[in-house]
Amino acid sequence: MAAHRLDRLFRPASVAVVGASPKGGYGLRTLRNLEGVGFGGRVYAVHPSRTEVGGVRAYPSLSDLPEVPDAVAAAIPAPGVPALAAEAARLGAGGMVVYGAGFAERDEEGRRRQADLIAAADGRLPLIGPNCLGLASYRGRAALWGIEMPYVHAGGDGVVALAAQSGNMALTTMLSGRLPSVAYGVSAGNQADLNLTDCLDYFLSDPAVKVVCLVMEGLSDLPRFRILAERAAAQDVSVIALKMGRSAVGEAATIAHTGTLAGRDAAYDALFRQTGVHRVHDLDEMIALCALLAAPRRPRGARTGVFASSGGECGLIADLADDTGVPLAAFDEAAETALASVLPPFMGVHNPLDLGAAAWGDQDVYRAAARAMGESPNVDVVVFAGDAPAHADPLDEVGWTEMIGGTGEAAVKLDVPVVMMTTTTDLVPGLTDLARQNGVVLLAGTRPALRAIALAGAPRPPSSEHDEPTTDPATLTQATEILDGPMSEAESKRLLSLYGVASPPGEVAADANAAAEIAARIGYPVVCKVHAPEIAHKSDIGGVEVGLTDEKALRDAVARIKHRTGDHDVLVEAMAGPGVELIIGGRNDVAGSLVVIGAGGVLTELLGDAAALLWPFGPDDVRAALDGLKISTLLGGVRGRPPADVDALADAAIRVGRLLADFPRITEIDVNPLLCRPEGEGCIALDALIVQERTA
Repeated sequence: MAAHRLDRLFRPASVAVVGASPKGGYGLRTLRNLEGVGFGGRVYAVHPSRTEVGGVRAYPSLSDLPEVPDAVAAAIPAPGVPALAAEAARLGAGGMVVYGAGFAERDEEGRRRQADLIAAADGRLPLIGPNCLGLASYRGRAALWGIEMPYVHAGGDGVVALAAQSGNMALTTMLSGRLPSVAYGVSAGNQADLNLTDCLDYFLSDPAVKVVCLVMEGLSDLPRFRILAERAAAQDVSVIALKMGRSAVGEAATIAHTGTLAGRDAAYDALFRQTGVHRVHDLDEMIALCALLAAPRRPRGARTGVFASSGGECGLIADLADDTGVPLAAFDEAAETALASVLPPFMGVHNPLDLGAAAWGDQDVYRAAARAMGESPNVDVVVFAGDAPAHADPLDEVGWTEMIGGTGEAAVKLDVPVVMMTTTTDLVPGLTDLARQNGVVLLAGTRPALRAIALAGAPRPPSSEHDEPTTDPATLTQATEILDGPMSEAESKRLLSLYGVASPPGEVAADANAAAEIAARIGYPVVCKVHAPEIAHKSDIGGVEVGLTDEKALRDAVARIKHRTGDHDVLVEAMAGPGVELIIGGRNDVAGSLVVIGAGGVLTELLGDAAALLWPFGPDDVRAALDGLKISTLLGGVRGRPPADVDALADAAIRVGRLLADFPRITEIDVNPLLCRPEGEGCIALDALIVQERTA
């Protein structure tokens, strides 16, 4: 593998453990862990008064060591860490792990101490932590890990890399018997220097790594993560993210609708979807998906063939497959014939397929069923279901050796994965090893297993190399002039029209006479709305009247609107024709320019049916986002309605994204409703509001 700036930390030839003491603690445990994973390099203890700790020679300081260590483990109290980091940086050490707490996670003093630590490292000393469990480099046979850890992954083929902000979640995952062989495990802690994105960067430098699991509360640099996630996709490395905080309340929608639909978590959903990162909801899902993606044969899709020796299990799986979005495959004629041959004559071929209780433990039947399903061109994953909970042993006396053996024999000759799915996560010891020895992927728990299949089989996102032409200078100049004034609905629509998002013809009127003159020019029927920058939700206060077919109706509407809302101007516009009402909104924040698309009009808050897109994006990204929404059914045309102009809709979303990216001072855009008219007729903004950053 190519040289990487973190190689000395992840694959050290020498390690110094500072603070190692015979009394125990993180330092002594690190020495034992180094021995436990089979570290073959040079190990030094650093202790102010002892000459030996745990059988390892000790020196008074880093400077007294016979060489500059590649990696340093800091197992000393927090106040002394900045000075130690400064010494290690001055000597030229390759990196440091800081276990101790008492930094930015604690109080103001801790935040100052963490700032001192970063300054001491001076950009020359890569740091993991502080407030972490450390680094387990099974591929490098090194462990700068401060508590008990599993050694089972040492010396293995290591295809999975794991990094977590939570040390306990990192350790729990590595301890799971269902996780494939681990190459690297990192507890990142406070991420004062190295963060999860840095870990991903390192993992991608090792061609042996096939799956990366990240457990996070958030990312500090989403654009950089995006670049690395796209590189992972290009290298055929699967990235799985478990992000906490998705239930946190987003920004309050005090002005527009967009905030309701795009809380803080929306940017992560968009980022993960657009880059092909698999988002999971818990550790069971993460471990199941990791096991499936680390298998020699990955699913080519999510169409699944299922068999079991229990009708009850088949019914449960059918329900949960529907819930989790796993399509149950239709078997071809050859598969149906082969499956019928192993069934009792009174049983039919279905999916899920009940083999009947008599098939339990029959190696030939399980081999034949797995092979028939796996050879069907409509099947992407073969699943056989059954339970072997904690007290189901001994395995070789209750049929499991035969059933797993039979499916394993079929798996060798198939180009799709063969999965054993248990209906609970309670497993008898030895089941995981038995499945692994036979080339069968074990997924525990029906819902986690089916979620893993759905995620693994989802289509890859389109290439993220999008055409991003710069906006011409004349448009930028005109847009700046508009933004320098108050952003009423008319001005918001004027700005959007500069970027190619059209609105119905119309003008602003001060009174009923002016309104009538406008209507005469643009033609009836018309819409009349109160027009004042400070009024965002006009319909909520009776500020909108539609379907006005003549001058009298218009004059009466103007009078009513002014009575309800005050003596403001009104906006008179031509009535739009039929179409599907959507919202296209957006905002600028630390994540970048985020565009939200979903059900609009009166359905916006009622349905909350929306998806986010992180700029830059292209038409295929928009279509992929729409595919996951309920309103996509309407866009396709239902009950005699023509299909909507989805191409124009995608174009409108892209133009809103470009506008946001061009003007970071825009905090929010709310086009609601945007009317998506029938195919070939385009989209028009029926209402719009643009909000800018407040300046002092």
